[in-house]
Amino acid sequence: MSLDIPAAIEDGLARLPTRVAAILFVAYLVVGALSTVAGQTLGLAVQETLRRTFQGSNAVPPSESMAAGPMADTSPLALDVGPVVAVALFLIQIVLAQAVGVVTVRTFVGQARRSFPDDVDRRFGWVLVNALVAGFVVNVLIFVGAIFLIVPGIYVAVALYFVQFEVIVEDKSVVDALRDGWALTGGQRLPLFFLLVVLFAIGLAGAAPGYVLGLVGAPQLAVVATSVAVGSVTGLLTTAIGARAYVQLKPDGWAPAGDASPFKY
Repeated sequence: MSLDIPAAIEDGLARLPTRVAAILFVAYLVVGALSTVAGQTLGLAVQETLRRTFQGSNAVPPSESMAAGPMADTSPLALDVGPVVAVALFLIQIVLAQAVGVVTVRTFVGQARRSFPDDVDRRFGWVLVNALVAGFVVNVLIFVGAIFLIVPGIYVAVALYFVQFEVIVEDKSVVDALRDGWALTGGQRLPLFFLLVVLFAIGLAGAAPGYVLGLVGAPQLAVVATSVAVGSVTGLLTTAIGARAYVQLKPDGWAPAGDASPFKY
């Protein structure tokens, strides 16, 4: 099947004013808040570790140096913990974000409105691990492509865009998802590129309110809260549009793994 960009956008937008989308929005808020805390905590922990390394025996206590560091004013949600705990917190939020992503993709790929798919937790642990690995592999391949030139990196990003969808929806292994995700976009990579440009623009628009608040000197907590809230909306929207585009490229009569009609309207 061919990709119809306006239809994918319209279909994705239609999935936001629903009960399940409202629940997912709350989950995105939680993940966004945790991600912000984890990111700021890791940043300050790394800064403190570097400071201790360079100061040697003259290093000041962590609580004092973190309070006086240049990142302190811009990291209001950072926790005063060591680097090991900071890394652990960062990894936990990555796993949690991926878990929410699995539920979101499985929901938006179907026709859900008032309830989640009956089998949304199907092989959840196995799929979660494979989705994390697949995402890592795709990012590495994009990075390798970008090393040679920007264009190869963009091409790989477009060609492998649906790899995680193949893992999440079809319960495929990483290797199978890479192969089938590449094949799925064959012949549709130019329109898919334009769709990804639209999704990128949506992401930029979502980042704009927080950026503007930062420019006008708003309190950092207000900047963070606005960024997380708006980012949750744009994150849901881009995932919904991507899910509907994925469905368009599947063969006629295709249904998600599991029951033939596992989604409740």
